[in-house]
Amino acid sequence: MPVWELGPAQMMVVGTFGDLEIHHHPAVQVGVGLTGRLTVRTDSTAARTGHVVVIASGAGHAVRSEPTDLTLALYLAPHTWPGTALHTRALTESGDGIWMPADNQALARAVADAYDADPELAAATLIDHLCGDLREQPGLHPQLRQAMDLIYSGTTESVDLASIARAVAVSPDYLGRLCRQQTGVSFSAATRWARLLSGLKHLAGGEQVTDAAHLAGFADGSHANRVCREMTGAAPSEIARALRDSTDPSKS
Repeated sequence: MPVWELGPAQMMVVGTFGDLEIHHHPAVQVGVGLTGRLTVRTDSTAARTGHVVVIASGAGHAVRSEPTDLTLALYLAPHTWPGTALHTRALTESGDGIWMPADNQALARAVADAYDADPELAAATLIDHLCGDLREQPGLHPQLRQAMDLIYSGTTESVDLASIARAVAVSPDYLGRLCRQQTGVSFSAATRWARLLSGLKHLAGGEQVTDAAHLAGFADGSHANRVCREMTGAAPSEIARALRDSTDPSKS
């Protein structure tokens, strides 16, 4: 399961997605079936199938592909311009934040072709197609964006609401309300996701699960396990195994 860090708040994973538990996270997720269709489940609606899906920040979901198919999953923090644009579009286009664009098979083919040439080109192709003219849409409140940049930068020791609010010169209550109103998730969820991304990058770099959890700022392994299940639908050990298998020639 190769992992690419496309920026401090953007990550792309390519692999197979099995029967995950329904989960939710602050990132806006874009899923592309590179070699087959995807099935998306939620708690409230019948399963939907297609080649491309955009999932709004905070929307509960589980994406599944056939064991022989490759899926590209792009995770965009909601304060990035494509994250903000696609969060709004997913909510506008669907009642539950799960949007399957029209002509998604053609888009999936274009992304698959780009991926064969350069994985980062695949991400750029996807964003350019889905966002279109949305670059000019209103973004986040500047102090919320500044707060999110601090959380994802890894340059500050404390990412609790009071500390970050003080750093960007607003009250904690105001910053918490801004985060919920403009991203659809709580400030604490945003900080847990930032830590989880950091932990996954450490796992991809070869760290053991417990060490990755501590390096990412989790209190202990059980805390990291709870957050990982909540936000990915899988345990850290399962993700670590998938990452190891992707680099083990005997598994190919």
